[in-house]
Amino acid sequence: MDPPPQINYVDHNSILIINPKGVMRQLYVPFRVQVIQDTTILKKGTWTIVDEVMSHDQAKLLYRITSHWWPYHIFRIQIHF
Repeated sequence: MDPPPQINYVDHNSILIINPKGVMRQLYVPFRVQVIQDTTILKKGTWTIVDEVMSHDQAKLLYRITSHWWPYHIFRIQIHF
């Protein structure tokens, strides 16, 4: 199994994804993510849309989804390089 891609903050409208081979792709909002950990309003396995991205000291990245900010690590991005 390949390691997960590296995700980096670019600005409030985009992130940079780097796959294990070093191939980069910039992803702009809105983009779709899958919930991989239940929250109070998001259920594991469902898909949702990220409206904005924010850099954060402790969580590295936060995604704004339906007017709430969530840490990026509770989501999976399905992307093809």
